[in-house]
Amino acid sequence: MRNTNNGGYFLYHSIGLYPGKEEDMAEAMADFSRVWAAPNDKQWGYVLRKRQDFIEAWGRLINAPKGSITHVDNVTEGLHRVMRALPEARLKGRKVLVGADCFPSLHFLLAGLAPKIGFELVTVPRADGKAWVETGDFIAHWGRDVALALLTWVTSTASARIDYPALVAHGREMGSLMVADITQAAGLIPFDVMAPKIDFVVSTSLKWLCGTPGAGIVYTDKATIGDLTPETRGWFSQNNPFSWDLDKFQYAPDARRFDTGTPGSVAAIASLPALRWFTAQDQAAIAARNRSMVDRIIAHADDLGLPLLSPREAERRGGAAMLRMPSKAEAAAVVGALGVEGYSVDFRDSILRLSPGIVTEEGAVDTVFDIARTVMNRRRARYAGRGADLKAKGAAMSTDLMGNLGMALLAGDIRVVDCTARLGPDTPILRLPEDFAKNTPKVEIHKISEYDKDGPFFAWNWMVLGEHSGTHFDAPHHWLSGKDFEDGFTDTLDVQRLIAPVNVIDCSAEAEADPDFLLTADRVKAWEVEHGEIGPGEWVVMRTDWDKRMHDEELFLNEDPDPYEDGSHSPGPSTDCIDYLLGKGIVGWGTQCVGTDAGMAGKFSPPYPAHNFLHRDNCFGLASLCNLDQLPPKGAILIAAPLKIERGTGSPIRALALVPKG
Repeated sequence: MRNTNNGGYFLYHSIGLYPGKEEDMAEAMADFSRVWAAPNDKQWGYVLRKRQDFIEAWGRLINAPKGSITHVDNVTEGLHRVMRALPEARLKGRKVLVGADCFPSLHFLLAGLAPKIGFELVTVPRADGKAWVETGDFIAHWGRDVALALLTWVTSTASARIDYPALVAHGREMGSLMVADITQAAGLIPFDVMAPKIDFVVSTSLKWLCGTPGAGIVYTDKATIGDLTPETRGWFSQNNPFSWDLDKFQYAPDARRFDTGTPGSVAAIASLPALRWFTAQDQAAIAARNRSMVDRIIAHADDLGLPLLSPREAERRGGAAMLRMPSKAEAAAVVGALGVEGYSVDFRDSILRLSPGIVTEEGAVDTVFDIARTVMNRRRARYAGRGADLKAKGAAMSTDLMGNLGMALLAGDIRVVDCTARLGPDTPILRLPEDFAKNTPKVEIHKISEYDKDGPFFAWNWMVLGEHSGTHFDAPHHWLSGKDFEDGFTDTLDVQRLIAPVNVIDCSAEAEADPDFLLTADRVKAWEVEHGEIGPGEWVVMRTDWDKRMHDEELFLNEDPDPYEDGSHSPGPSTDCIDYLLGKGIVGWGTQCVGTDAGMAGKFSPPYPAHNFLHRDNCFGLASLCNLDQLPPKGAILIAAPLKIERGTGSPIRALALVPKG
């Protein structure tokens, strides 16, 4: 379980948090539960009143006239209802204009509707080197043949704000309808549907408004409503929902015509406390504080040399700063390390996204970048032979290092511990559900000759062998997250990384008591206090003594007897454990179980974090290791060399540890 730190919350581009949110939502949902579960007929009056309160709260927020807003699940549904309600002649044979930086879900929708309705979808591209579509470029594509334009008020990818008044004025001149998606800044930056007047608005109650999923809205200019005939309709589309005459259906005269059947209202009820809380605050002060913290983020990014993908000018951006990290793996490692320490930041590909808001503490900005700087420095030193500080220390070492090592080996002062299981027909092999994936075959050893007629002077065998059989090595290309590394195969990886110091974390007592034991980041930190810090470029292995079960495949795999469980009971790392270790800059992770993840890790979020995160970071995995009880917590060297298989995703290995006697 990750630590939580409200002051370190930077996710207002995603969900949103305000003081007392949990308590307010719990109270609202408890009230709903009491009413809905009561043995009477009072439920619908309560539910529909609360839904109407939600709609009216939104109306006050964006200055929408009564009857111009209704509740939808999300922005995509809202836009769909608008597009299918417009008269066919309004769109057919004409263009719909959208920016390449729009919310992708809306582009997916419009691309699917284009051939059905008969309009041409025109996507305005970003200019070279730009993370957002410039207002001038959008206008340059906007002629009188554009029937409708989707205006993304603030982009989700760059937090860039369009020149909204200029675009609306141009749209009026072109005679186009306009839909404004205000999702990314609603509640942070004031928005008024009447100034300038807009035809349609779609949004959600997530993000700065701190609501829940399923609490979206669609607004329609009242002058336009009468021309709209929504494709989907039901009893709540009428002025009187309880009009049951099958031949006298009439759309409601206002935005209720966008309603359909019985409205799903729980999300609106759950979001209402947040809307009420937010509208009672000094919104100008909230926005000013956000601008100050984003400016601070930008200054730190400049200091670290991280390119800014958002506008520098506060009046041209929303409430977030998007930063380009050196790679997706770097972004993931920094975000993971921050999460372990209780700081909530996220990333998309190589873009780090930070949105400080109501609960974010100003000092947290500095701490986030202190952690980011430390993680990035560690990771620069994680490749063997490339750590500048370690090289400096090495200058003081004996020039006869290799000779001393050789003498120590010959003298027996260094013991070689075999950390490898015997490989043969009885070797336990991972079993996956047959309807999910194809399984690795059991190991087979077939004789070619043994000093006989098939080979009179020699003995040799041929084998049936999976790459991930027995004590084995997982290369980055083994997992989807590592598929793009050209040095992620067993024949292309950097062999300098295969021999490194090893940290052995003893969890044998815990694993014996609980086969589902998880090693957490906090447990690793406690181990470091006792034994010393884990360094960049080092191996980390989890000792569980699970190798003592290898004589019995069923005992070793320890699969759950329930066929619907799709898992086994074996120890492994938690998600935050892997995040923490990658932030330390390790070369790889190893276990004594059949795989690098816990047996039930398929149920984690995300599933299989060791595989997912390690290989996303171009790191290695080791499984089915043995004899870790013969290794000290620190001080040994692990040699884990896979076969040089062409485009290999892994390999059985002979894992050896060099352990000093003492």
